Amino acid sequence: MTLTLSFLTDPRTRFPLIEIPGENFALFWLPFTKVQIEYFLSETIDSRFDRTWYHERLRNNPRIVPEQITTQYLVRAFLTHITFYEARTFSQWYSKDGYWYGRDCDLPTAEEWQRALHTLDQIDADPSFIEQLVNLPDIHPRARQLVLACENALQGYQHLKDASQRRLSHQLMLRSGILEYVYQDTARNSCGACGRDYRQGNFLPLRHPDIGDRIPNLGLRPILRRSK
Repeated sequence: MTLTLSFLTDPRTRFPLIEIPGENFALFWLPFTKVQIEYFLSETIDSRFDRTWYHERLRNNPRIVPEQITTQYLVRAFLTHITFYEARTFSQWYSKDGYWYGRDCDLPTAEEWQRALHTLDQIDADPSFIEQLVNLPDIHPRARQLVLACENALQGYQHLKDASQRRLSHQLMLRSGILEYVYQDTARNSCGACGRDYRQGNFLPLRHPDIGDRIPNLGLRPILRRSK
């Protein structure tokens, strides 16, 4: 399937997003990284997110620089072991304080996440998409390094028997990536997880007690919605 794709960078951390064809939203190319959380921590005045909080996250999933990313340590690039409420706070931070005026940045609903997966499953993976991303004029140098390092590591991480089966959804880690928080309902009150879970497919409902828990290999990927 051949499409003209549109990419942009966020004005806060200068990380890349992809506009999902046929939809009114964009997704970050990668799950939320430790580089991005460090931007958040440098700006927030919320005392919950102090040095101790971050060190606890790193104790469970250590920090890594792009040059050290390999198939074995790929997940270390991303923020995991967070609660639903924390994931929502980080996502909504992108559109606070006048950033992205007129657009809504938040966690995706499960339906939005699945629609993005279905669309990107129809598009073959292509190195030219990576080239377009890393040449975006406003992309952060660390984001450029992470995009390249993750793409190199993913091909071993995803264990595809035939490289021709690789789709754009693989390049974004929507398929064969990590688990990502989503809203289970359109009212955005309950949560679930989408992504890599061999037991339950692409959607994992989370019970109400789970929303305050920290689940290994569970991170987030903000969505940017256009105003209606």
